[in-house]
Amino acid sequence: MADEGVQVISSGADGAVDHHGDALTALSKRASIIDVARVEAARRIAAKPGDHPGIGWFYEMMKGFCRRAFRQQFRSIEVTGEEHISEQAGTLTVAWHTNGLIDPACFLATQPKKLVFGGRHDMITRPVIGPFASRIGGQPVIRQAELVRGGASAEAAKRINGKTMLTLAECIAHGHATALFPEGTSHEESKMKRLRTGPMRSVIAANSIALEKGLLEPNLLPVGLHYRVSWHYRTDLWIEYGAPIPLTDSIHSTSDRAKLLAGEWIEAPAEHVTALRDEVCDRLTPMTPDAESWGEYCSWHVLGQIRGHACGRAPTCWREEVLAARETRDDIRAGDAILIQSLPAAKRIGDTLHTAGIDANALSPEGLRKPSKGERLAIIPALLLALLAAPLTLISSGLLILLGKVLGDRTDEGLDARGTYHFIAALLGPILIWPVVILGFAITAWMLDHPPLHVLGLILILPFAFHLSNLVMIKAWDLYVTARNARRIGRLRTGFHGESFCSSVTELLAALK
Repeated sequence: MADEGVQVISSGADGAVDHHGDALTALSKRASIIDVARVEAARRIAAKPGDHPGIGWFYEMMKGFCRRAFRQQFRSIEVTGEEHISEQAGTLTVAWHTNGLIDPACFLATQPKKLVFGGRHDMITRPVIGPFASRIGGQPVIRQAELVRGGASAEAAKRINGKTMLTLAECIAHGHATALFPEGTSHEESKMKRLRTGPMRSVIAANSIALEKGLLEPNLLPVGLHYRVSWHYRTDLWIEYGAPIPLTDSIHSTSDRAKLLAGEWIEAPAEHVTALRDEVCDRLTPMTPDAESWGEYCSWHVLGQIRGHACGRAPTCWREEVLAARETRDDIRAGDAILIQSLPAAKRIGDTLHTAGIDANALSPEGLRKPSKGERLAIIPALLLALLAAPLTLISSGLLILLGKVLGDRTDEGLDARGTYHFIAALLGPILIWPVVILGFAITAWMLDHPPLHVLGLILILPFAFHLSNLVMIKAWDLYVTARNARRIGRLRTGFHGESFCSSVTELLAALK
C-alpha cells in the first residue's frame, strides 16, 4: 500500500502533469517525503463538530507572537475592507499565494476570528514548525502533486483530505474562519495559476451545515495580498479584503446535508463547485497583478506614477501605487490608445529602474526625484543604532537571524519561500532561543552571588530588553535602506545615462497629460 510507511517521491521538475494536462507543482525535498501514519497522528481533532481543533491557550499565545513577528517583517502594513469581515458568521478567505507561510500569517495577524488552516501534508510533521502548526489546529492535505506521483494511495488521500475538508467546513459553519489558497501552491509568478476546487467544496459544505443547523450563512471573502517584493525583508504590504461572494444557491441536497451532519464528508454538486470557482476567479484576478511578467507589471507601475504626476495626484503610499498600476492595466485592456503607445517607453524606464535597484516611486515630474539630505545622511544614525543594539540583538537573535538568512537563500522551494525563513526566525526566537539565553544569564548571576531579587529582576527585564534591541536594529536597517536607495537614485541621476533617462520620463509625462 502506498500509505504504509514513509514514501519518498520525485522532487524538482519531473514533467508530471495532472488530469487537465497541466504541469504539476514541482515538489521540494521536504514535500516529497510523505508519512501518512505520522500525518494522521499529528492532526488534532476537535472535541465536537464546530469546535476549533487547536489548543486554546497555545493558539492565542502563537497569535500574539505572530503579530509581533509580522510587524517586524514589514516596513509598512495597510489593511482595508475589514468591514467585510462578519462578527458572527464564519468566514473563508481566499487569496493568491506568492509568499509561503507569510500569506496565512497575514490572516492570523489581521483577522479577529479564530482561524483554522489547511495546508500541505508536512505542515504539521516537519521539524521545528510542525508541532506548532499542529497545536494551533493546522489540518493536512495530500495534494494532487503528491497523489499523482504515488506519495499516498487514493484511499489514504481521500481519508485525510475528507477529514480536513469536513473539519474546515464545520468550523466555518460555527463562526470560525479559515484561509485557503485555491492555486494549491505558493509561487513567484505575476499572475494566478489555475484554481483548484478544494476551498469552494469546503465552503459549500459549510453553507449546507449552517443551513441545516439554522446558523448564519458563511462569508466567502476574496482578498488581495500585495507585496512590493514578496521575498524581501521589510517590504511593504497591503491586505485588501473584498466584498463577500454570495453562497445562497451553493448547497448540498437535503439527503447529503444530513450525511454531513452525521460526520461523513460528501462532495458538493459539481455544477455548484465549478460556478463558485469561476466566480472566485473572476473576483480574485483583478486583485492580483494579472500580468504576463513582472516586467510588464513594472511598466504599469511606471505609467501609474507618471499619470499621477501628470495630474498632480502622485501615489503617496504602496496601496495607492498598486491602485494606480491596476487602473493603468484596466485602461490598457479597455483600449486606451495613448497608454498602449506609451508601453514600450514605460518598459524601458522600468527595466532601467530595476537594474538600478529602484522602485517606480522614485520618479518625479523632472525624471527622478532628488533625495533629501536626511535620506543621504541616514547611514549615520543607521550605524549608530546598529552599534547600540548589536550586543543584545546578537545574543538573543543572532543565531536565528543567521539560520533564517542561510536557509532562505538555499531553499529549493523558490524565492516565494525565502521570506518564510526570515519570518520563522522572528516568530520562534522568543520561544526557542530567548529562554535559553535568559536562563544562562540567570545562572551566571546566581553563581556570582547576586541577590535572588536581582536575579528575578534580570529574568523579567531581559525579554523586554531583547525586544527593544531588535526594534532598534530594525530601525537601523530601515535607515540603511533609505540611505542605500538615496545613493542609487543619485547614482542614476548623475550617471552617464541620467540625463537621457530623465528626458524619457518627462517626454512620457508630457504625452500623458
